[in-house]
Amino acid sequence: MKAEENLPPLAVVVRVRGSVNVTRDVSATLRKLRLLRVNSSTLVRLTPPVEGMLRRVKEHVFWGRVDKNTLRLLLLKRGRLPGDRRLSDENVSKYTRFRTLDELVEAVWLSSSPAEAIKPVKPVFRLTPPKGGFKRSVKKPVKKGGILGDWGDRVGWMLRRMV
Repeated sequence: MKAEENLPPLAVVVRVRGSVNVTRDVSATLRKLRLLRVNSSTLVRLTPPVEGMLRRVKEHVFWGRVDKNTLRLLLLKRGRLPGDRRLSDENVSKYTRFRTLDELVEAVWLSSSPAEAIKPVKPVFRLTPPKGGFKRSVKKPVKKGGILGDWGDRVGWMLRRMV
């Protein structure tokens, strides 16, 4: 429990806008975040450098703090091993150092680098457009009635619609 208290919050970042008319700085930052396509997502720790990167690309992505249940759902439904294999308890024990999916979720939750903890699993999750479509504008920030920017703890609602 002590290690968990010192870690910055685990967040998921989802790209929702394309690459037309994107500046070089924004394009480079999206590449560093591994967000190369629309509706792709990745897990990050909200450290000050990452928060600076998110501020730079805030007009193209939304992000928020993820809880363990949403993280487990994301890994179960959209996590892929090499060869496009789905994550199940038997595949996790066969291709990773973990015995079950719950052990993998716990390791990612407690790790300072989610991409390293998840290692054989691909670090990018390909999501679908949300069921029923985006209920808000994809061109406006959250505070002005859109979906772009920081969703905080409410990001699970949007992720469940996209998984």
